Amino acid sequence: MRHGALPAGLLVAGLLMSACGPSPTTTAANAPQEESNPYAAYESLKGDKRTEKLLADAREEGGVLDLYTSNTDIQDLVDGFKKAHPDIKVRAFRANSETVLQRTLQENQAGKPQNDVIDTNDLELRALDSQHLLRAYTGPSLDGLKPEAKGLGNWTAERFNAFVAGWNTREIPKGEQPEDFTGFADPKWKGKLSVEVGDWDWYAAMHTYLTEKKGMSEAAADALFKKVVANVKVAKGHTVQGEMLSAGQFGLALSVYSHTVDKAARKGAPVAWKPAVEPVILRPNGIGLMATPRHPAAALLWTDYVLGTGQKEIAKSLRIPAARHVPGYDEPVPAGTETFTLSKTGETDTKKWDAAYDALLRGAPQAD
Repeated sequence: MRHGALPAGLLVAGLLMSACGPSPTTTAANAPQEESNPYAAYESLKGDKRTEKLLADAREEGGVLDLYTSNTDIQDLVDGFKKAHPDIKVRAFRANSETVLQRTLQENQAGKPQNDVIDTNDLELRALDSQHLLRAYTGPSLDGLKPEAKGLGNWTAERFNAFVAGWNTREIPKGEQPEDFTGFADPKWKGKLSVEVGDWDWYAAMHTYLTEKKGMSEAAADALFKKVVANVKVAKGHTVQGEMLSAGQFGLALSVYSHTVDKAARKGAPVAWKPAVEPVILRPNGIGLMATPRHPAAALLWTDYVLGTGQKEIAKSLRIPAARHVPGYDEPVPAGTETFTLSKTGETDTKKWDAAYDALLRGAPQAD
């Protein structure tokens, strides 16, 4: 989540309030679910018959797929899909998650939806689902997914991002990092830590973990965070944060993505995140079929691929795939590590958490 951008729930509310006219054909919250299911004809098909039918119909649709995404590694999936289905052209629009959400909402409000599939963060997908803009995927690729990837609404997790504490091994001697998050309140960490300016969703998950799982009172959790923030420098953007960590501009990043650290380490940077500081915060990132696609067969063909054989491309990019098993892939989060996912309260009360995180970081020094 970028600093200064509206949380998903507020963005939805603002755009709906600004929409002109009450017509159900131009209001995102109405029309799609009243229309017939554009994917119904394919629901009973499986195996080669399903793929052959989808491919034939996708060609008749024009041989194109319109994809909106915030996935920085989307090209890996596009390339893999092209190898599998060279006749289908993928037209991908990539931007940050807020821009992807805003564009999708505005086009649907205008009655001119342009994309067939969306690939973005969980909060943006929940916002679109709340406006009835998505259709549930019921294809055969569901069978191979982890339980956590399913039952999320009318969208499906295709990968997971892991917020971890990552450190520069030249700045932080081996074994100095604490076993759990509470250890970062120690004054010895002053000036050595970093958080990302827009990570209110990480903050919401960690705060909720402390109260729901560790039994802290709200006041105690707030007090702990104030002590931790007294030790931090604030970075803007996960990519920049990762680069600064590799350069040793701070010793440890509290809310860096595991794949950011792993990719940097693969290139020779002196960074690590294992043994993991608990808890590791997991956030699902997913794929959603649009309720009013222009190319429904191509949309299903793409989704079958991403949730099926495309999972190996997600694993290659050092993301955590949604599949239960990917040949040659080992789960990066060590067995036995405590993990936590943002609660339902955190997902719905975005205004509260965004404001609280902004207030918490007010006055904290910037990383430079």
